[in-house]
Amino acid sequence: MTAKVPYAWSDRQPWLELDFPVAEFETRIARLQERMRAAGFEALLVWEHADRGSNIRYLTGFNMVWGTSIALVHAEKPSVLLTNAIAHGEPMHSNVQTAWLPDLRASFEGTPDALMKMTLAVLRDWGVRGRALAVAGSQDIPYRTAKMLTEEFGEAVLDAGDPLMQRLRAIKSPAEIAVIRHVADLTSDAMAAAIDAARVGASESDVAAAAHHVCIANGAERMSFGCFAMAGPRGALKNVFPRPERKIGPADLVVVDLGCKYRGYQSDMSRNAVAEPDDRISTILEATQAANDAAFAFARPGVTTHHVLDVMRGAIAEHGFAAWDFSLCHGFGMDLTETPMFLRAPALVLEAGMCFYVEPIIADESFGCACIEDMLLVTEDGCEKLTKT
Repeated sequence: MTAKVPYAWSDRQPWLELDFPVAEFETRIARLQERMRAAGFEALLVWEHADRGSNIRYLTGFNMVWGTSIALVHAEKPSVLLTNAIAHGEPMHSNVQTAWLPDLRASFEGTPDALMKMTLAVLRDWGVRGRALAVAGSQDIPYRTAKMLTEEFGEAVLDAGDPLMQRLRAIKSPAEIAVIRHVADLTSDAMAAAIDAARVGASESDVAAAAHHVCIANGAERMSFGCFAMAGPRGALKNVFPRPERKIGPADLVVVDLGCKYRGYQSDMSRNAVAEPDDRISTILEATQAANDAAFAFARPGVTTHHVLDVMRGAIAEHGFAAWDFSLCHGFGMDLTETPMFLRAPALVLEAGMCFYVEPIIADESFGCACIEDMLLVTEDGCEKLTKT
């Protein structure tokens, strides 16, 4: 099968819609190649399903909506993008204008096995053998398809590539930070609209709708996970979608948790609102803010992820709410959760250029949820809070 609409590099160039200048992508590939050579790898195979990660978009720019793609990166030779993410047989109808790599090869059979056959042909042409190959994303390769790979290269290659990609993406470039600042500003504006909508008598859906409108109207490509907006005790469920019949009462503690996606980068932010707080709710909110402030003040290059968590949770314990503490932190970028990881062992040491969310949470079914979540950028001498509302 062949496409009716030409999609060679010369055909795509007039239609290109790139998240970054080509130079940014070339720098990413060059940094990856440097790491590959240092680790003794001749080639890296990045396997990814749509909505199962973002390594493909990070390296190639390709914003695939469905299907599977493979990025092949050689330590010395030009990279190749292979994909079966093709709508009705037409790559040019399938977002390939977002990919900057000239060598894009479409698999029209639509099966993982067919895509792997094309991939193996490239690797053979490159002369790659055995453990000179590393694979990222192997957990998503179907068993039979993975066997095609391991029969030729051995099973040791399957997990070798993930650390390369995680480490590469952990430190954000100046171009990435500029985009992250923008999505943080956009999210802050959406949160301001959501809090303004959280009035007595309004529904949870009214609050979420205000956030959605601001995000999309101001350039977000989509919401990351929507907008969780919960009033009163229902907030203790934490990650649930709003209900149109649930109206906000005067004493209800409203929690809003929202995130959107801009040029591939994701946001996450939480705030609270209450019309008539009693002393208990006021104290809980003060404790939550104190935990946020403590983590922000402590985080800097050289401290570990576990210590940041300890400081945040310690502040909540000092206020007497340790039993209701569900606080966490998680790194972010193109994925909602990525390196640096905070809940895994061993602990990671923070470095300038890393981004993470600080998310103190106090939740109980008697009142709901207090959560004040911010987006942080690790700087040379501390942290910068990117969310403003």
